[in-house]
Amino acid sequence: MNTTQRSALAGIFLAVSLAACAKGGDVAVEGAGDTEKKAHEAAVTDLKQPIALISAYSPYARFPESHDKYTPQRHTDLDKSTLCAANEIRYAANKARQKLEVSSANATKELQSALKVVTEACTDASEPGTLAKCDAAVDLLDTSLAKTGNAAAALGVTAKYPRIAPESVTDEARAQIAPFLKARGPGDKEKAYSEKRADPKATAADVIGACQAAQGDASSAASTFEKADEPIRLVAVTRKMAMDSQCRKLEEVDNLGHDLHDCRKKAKIRTLECKIVCGKAKNWIDEGFPAAAFAPIEKDYGDICGKS
Repeated sequence: MNTTQRSALAGIFLAVSLAACAKGGDVAVEGAGDTEKKAHEAAVTDLKQPIALISAYSPYARFPESHDKYTPQRHTDLDKSTLCAANEIRYAANKARQKLEVSSANATKELQSALKVVTEACTDASEPGTLAKCDAAVDLLDTSLAKTGNAAAALGVTAKYPRIAPESVTDEARAQIAPFLKARGPGDKEKAYSEKRADPKATAADVIGACQAAQGDASSAASTFEKADEPIRLVAVTRKMAMDSQCRKLEEVDNLGHDLHDCRKKAKIRTLECKIVCGKAKNWIDEGFPAAAFAPIEKDYGDICGKS
């Protein structure tokens, strides 16, 4: 867990603790009898589907932790998909809290507070900071589920509270998240493109061809979800736009490489045209190339533009 996540978790833990105190403190266990046991049993049932959905969406409400050096710096596709996933978590948490308030109000006070914090933290979360708070809130919810589960077990409740985990994802939740996953991708051709992009043995033509194949998959997804609900439609459309942008950049850098070679062959290094080419090459060196296939341009720049 990084510093941002730890800070977010500490703040959320304090919020939940204060909310729980305001409602009467920790999960009530004293004087528990059949009524409280039945309340916990009802809560377990009420939470099954919402927790399944939170478990299904939570891996997609954060940015991937690792990137290769050729991963685009701008990731508008991830911005939209993480936002969509975080909002789905928010909807599920709010629905769960409303159910618990009716079925097991006294037995699940702390859990209701944790669900409320998830609802607040995950609303329209799209930036790294807000996504970290959403992620921390989900972690704290899992802690609250474990604590409430232990309290229920102490009362003799045999039903288990669900946890935020892959094994909590139900068939119903899988069916509900399926359109999101299809709209989000990546598909097989996009995965193949990512591998080709980082392959130092791949040629520029190889990488561009792989990008165009991936572009086709993204375009197909955008067409499939053209009339879908707005969050899903935006996820698919932005995915296509991101792939379009990557393919354009590959072709731009490929053309730049050819222009550099022309400057070498025609000895036009002191012409305005080649000085512009060298300037573009320097910009790409500073920004970072979009694929390993273009790394040799840096050496070409040194050879051809070094004295410009």
